Amino acid sequence: MFDNVDRDIAAIRLPRWGRVVSADGPVPWLVVDDDGVPVEPIRRYLTDFVAGDASVGSVRSYAYALLRWWRWLRAVGVEWNKATPAEARDLALWLRQAIKPRRSPRTGSAVTAGTVNPITRKRYLGDQYEPRTVRHSNAVVRAFYEFWIEDVREGPLINPVQLARGRGGVSLWGCQAAAGTGWR
Repeated sequence: MFDNVDRDIAAIRLPRWGRVVSADGPVPWLVVDDDGVPVEPIRRYLTDFVAGDASVGSVRSYAYALLRWWRWLRAVGVEWNKATPAEARDLALWLRQAIKPRRSPRTGSAVTAGTVNPITRKRYLGDQYEPRTVRHSNAVVRAFYEFWIEDVREGPLINPVQLARGRGGVSLWGCQAAAGTGWR
């Protein structure tokens, strides 16, 4: 039904629209537009998220994921309340091939990017988005739309991040989780 959207994923560039800022009050991080005005649908969601006992770090992480979603929607010309599974699918595909934006070019760390630190056994950050970032992005966007559909009940809305039955559990555009255990 929503598969009729045909985009050249590799050609899409996200605009440098908006930013995440620290804030006073109950919500420690907000997404603001280019004029510094909080993006109201995101602010309302993050307020509810904080009320559910989310950590400051989680709020920041969710704010960045939602900023990326808003930038994606701007790049493809779709309003947040008109997004379909095609937009979520295409963002996941875009994230898998995109180079992360940098404020300055890599210098000494270019050699280690994406390799494993022999002491800590953790991967050095690479130039592309990690699969966990794609999964996190999908989970955040899905939770955002669940809030608007189930809690606020303002619509008509559909959740663009669709659940599909996959082998061994539920699949969320490549995100595998055992049924009933939550996202990993």
